[in-house]
Amino acid sequence: MIARTIRSSRARFVLAVAGIGLVSSLLTGCAGASPALNAGAAATLQDGVLAVSTAAAAGDFATAQTELGAVQAALTAASAAEAVTQARATEIQAAIDLVGADLAASIAASTPVQTSTPEPVSTSDEGNDDDSDEDEPKPPKPEKPGKPGKDETDSGACKKKDKCD
Repeated sequence: MIARTIRSSRARFVLAVAGIGLVSSLLTGCAGASPALNAGAAATLQDGVLAVSTAAAAGDFATAQTELGAVQAALTAASAAEAVTQARATEIQAAIDLVGADLAASIAASTPVQTSTPEPVSTSDEGNDDDSDEDEPKPPKPEKPGKPGKDETDSGACKKKDKCD
């Protein structure tokens, strides 16, 4: 079941990355007075998308995540240089966000869940040279024969043994 989830996540991720590449390539082929994405920026983004999809297809999600960061940086630089229109930058950013979410899900699905086993609790004081057992209550001291304990006296009114019997 987990392998199926990983495979379907990987397939979804690769498809999303391919979608970014496809949309980017379509826009570079468009001719017009002012393209939504200039050829240089499109080539940089396509190279980044190829690196992301290659790493993801190989199951190297950490590298794919790093490469996606490079695609994000390239988009930011292209926007600052006005090599991409604001509308097109928004569309590409949405695709990057989708791929980032898919990548995070793939990383989470491929990370094994570690279970912790409780350490055994020692019930004896063997090998414990430390006499300070501050956490454990001390046992009551045994009473000396012939003397009643504090609870057995009538509020301390009787002071001498001879007169209290």
